[in-house]
Formats: sequence, C-alpha cells, structure tokens
Amino acid sequence: MKKNLIITFAILLLPLTIFAQSKTVTGVVNDDQGLPLPGVTIQFRGTDNLGAVTNFDGEFSIAIQAAKKQVLVFSYVGFQTIELDVTELTTVNLSMEIDTAELDEVVVIGYGTVLKKDVTGSISSVKVDENIANQTNGVDQLLQGRAAGVQVSQNSSALGSGVSVRIRGTNSLRGNNEPLYVVDGIIIASAGEDVVHSGGIGNDGQEVQNGLTGINPRDIESIEVLKDASATAIYGSRGANGVVLITTKKGEKGNVKINAFHTTTFRSIRKKYDMLDGVGYARYQNESWEINNGNQNFPYEIDDSGNVYSTGPNASDNPLQYFDWQSIVYEQTMSQRLGFSASAGSENGNYYISGGIGDESGIVANSGVKSGDLRINLNQDLNKNLKLQARATAFFTETDFANSGDLIGTANQSFVRSTLVFRPIIPAADENFIEDLDASNPYSWINDFTDISKEKRFIGS
Repeated sequence: MKKNLIITFAILLLPLTIFAQSKTVTGVVNDDQGLPLPGVTIQFRGTDNLGAVTNFDGEFSIAIQAAKKQVLVFSYVGFQTIELDVTELTTVNLSMEIDTAELDEVVVIGYGTVLKKDVTGSISSVKVDENIANQTNGVDQLLQGRAAGVQVSQNSSALGSGVSVRIRGTNSLRGNNEPLYVVDGIIIASAGEDVVHSGGIGNDGQEVQNGLTGINPRDIESIEVLKDASATAIYGSRGANGVVLITTKKGEKGNVKINAFHTTTFRSIRKKYDMLDGVGYARYQNESWEINNGNQNFPYEIDDSGNVYSTGPNASDNPLQYFDWQSIVYEQTMSQRLGFSASAGSENGNYYISGGIGDESGIVANSGVKSGDLRINLNQDLNKNLKLQARATAFFTETDFANSGDLIGTANQSFVRSTLVFRPIIPAADENFIEDLDASNPYSWINDFTDISKEKRFIGS
C-alpha cells in the first residue's frame, strides 16, 4: 500500500517536473532594412522538424528544453541562414542579411528576385573589389571586360568624353541604345542618344557627355546588369536596352571606419610619329608643284657650304623655321585625386559618408577635368514602427575639352590629325590664324578658343 502511494505521488509530480525543465523563447525577425520577415523557418539544429514560423509581423514563439544547450536555425529564401544559441535567452531580435549568391529557385538582384529559369545568361553580377575601385575613375571601367554581353567603349581618348554602353548589341528602333541606370533604386538620367558621337560637326567641336559622371567607383558595393526578360519584367519598356543596377555602400555594425585615399597619375603620349622637318617638307611640296607645272610654294637656295636660305617673300614660308606640332600640342601631365569615407553602424542604424575631389590633366595642352563628389547614406530606426532612410549625392564636373574627337577647321578633320598634317613651317602663334573658326592650326585651337562644359547634380531620396 505504501509503495503504491509513492508511485502515485511520483506520477502526479511528473508534469510539474517536465514543465519546470522547458521554457518559451519569443522574438522578432527583420531584414537588413528593419522590415519584418514573415515566413522565416525556425528549426532546432540537427533536426528536420519544423519548430516555428514567423507571422506577418515577423514574430515567433517556440518552446525549448531548459536543461540542455539549444541552438535555433533561422532560414529564409534569399537571406543568409543564422544559427543562434538560445540556451540562456528568452527574447530574440534578429536582423537577416540578403544573400546575393545564386539560389536554387530564385536569384536575388538587389531590388527583387527573378526566377532561375529566366536567369540563364540574362544577369551579370559584378562584385566591386576595393583595390580595383581605387585604380578606376569611372563606372565604365568597372564594367569593361567584367560583365558578359556588355560592351563598353569610350568615344574619344579625351578626359571626360562620352561612354557608350551596349548590352547584347544594338536592339533599339529609336536610335537610343543606352541602358537604364538605377542607383539605389533611383533612376539616373544619362546622356542617352547624345552619348554616341555623330562623326561630324553637329556638336560644334565639343565632346559628348558621359552619362555615368559623378558616380564614385569607391562608393559602389555591387553592380548587376539585367538583360532580356529580367530587365523588362521589373522596369517595363524603359529596360528594353537592359538595366544597370548600382548598389552603394552602407555602414557596417561596429566602430567607426575611416578610409582616405590619394592617387597621382602621370600621363604622356606613348610615341610620336617621325615627321619631315621644315626643309624636307618644303622640298616635298616644291617637287609636287613642279611636277604639276606650278611654281614652288616654299622657294629656298642651298649654297656651296650646304647652308639653306629662304628666298620666299613671306616669313611664314621660311623652311628653316620648323615647328614640331606634336611637341607643342602634347605634354606630360600629372593628375591627382583624393578623398575619404567614414562609416559605422549599430543595432538601430548605420551611416556611410564619402567625398572626393580630382584635378586631372590630359596629354593635350589646356585639356582636363576638375571634379568633386559627396555622398551620404543613412539608415536609422526611429522606433519599432518607423524607420528613416536617406540617400543624397551631389557632384560637379568642369571639363575643358580639346576637340580631339570632332572635325575642325577648313580641312574638316580631327584635331589629332591636324597635328600630323598641318604644315610645320607656319609659326604657332601666327596672327593670321588667331580667332579664325575655319583655321586648322592645332595650336590656335587649344590656346585661342574656350570649350568648357560644366555639370552639377544633386540626387536625393
């Protein structure tokens, strides 16, 4: 009888013991922007059993045993899986980071997901390496040769000249084949149809503009190039030529991180062509005119000692006065860029601030680009239901062009060609060529004409 009483008492105490060895863990799961994630799967590590699923507000509740170590696994499509030891915890608040890698069912592209069956060959992702970004001055250089199906070409070798980006060739009936640029969700207006050089005098000697100007490569986290169905599915007809998605950096959780950079670049022409000197040019021209029954253009005489004397009435025709246009026009230059960035983050927010200035000089005299940029990215949780996100960028560029890509002067030829074919016995500063729009004198074009383009932009959201 006594034995039965003990057994009965033990059975009555068993539920109390079990209850005392378990506890409930509650919490909220958000994404990296602070928005709740519904449908997050929560399991015990090492098991396949479903423990819990977050509701529409990202909240969950799960019972665990308190007597031993418990690790919960949080997983969600498109986000990085998190394992968390909750043995000593009763409340959990998680922030899940986006997984930019390709998934089995979908591919995450920064501003949405695309079914994998639509992705084959239609999306190129470029992860921006900091070392590479420090060596480049534009987004076009980050894309060139690093994204399949993307052709990047610069219309001229001049600094600040236009850049053409073609995604899978020419496919527009309207003549504008430039892709759509989206920076942090904001559509950026580019030069569009004007980015392709006309090949004539339509632009009055000025270089076409670069639609990617003002985007600092050092501020870029990643670039996705959308092609085919993936582009039109998200952006409609505006994405018919493809879409270039640019995601800029944001602050990371931890202490303040400060970076500073300074680059110095030296430029010079790789090789100069061997040209005729003044006497050689005069001899060539005189022989040509004599063959065609004409008079000598540049008459000269050579005495018994081999000395050459000009016999022409015009001093400008003196073959002894030789001007090497390549040495006059081209020069070795130095360019500098410097800037900084500061970033930090906490549980409630993060920030990223960067700025820079540049002074670049081209190898053609009196050509170059001066620029400056400033970017601020801010994320802050004001309270449980209110979040502040701010994106602002401002920049300016002042470009002094050298007409290297257009057709100039009476010869209707490019500036570079003029340095080779213009006669070398005309003085560089001949008054007959100053302020003459029909002149082909390359020295006059770089010294007597002003061709400056200024651009200022402010973009915020």
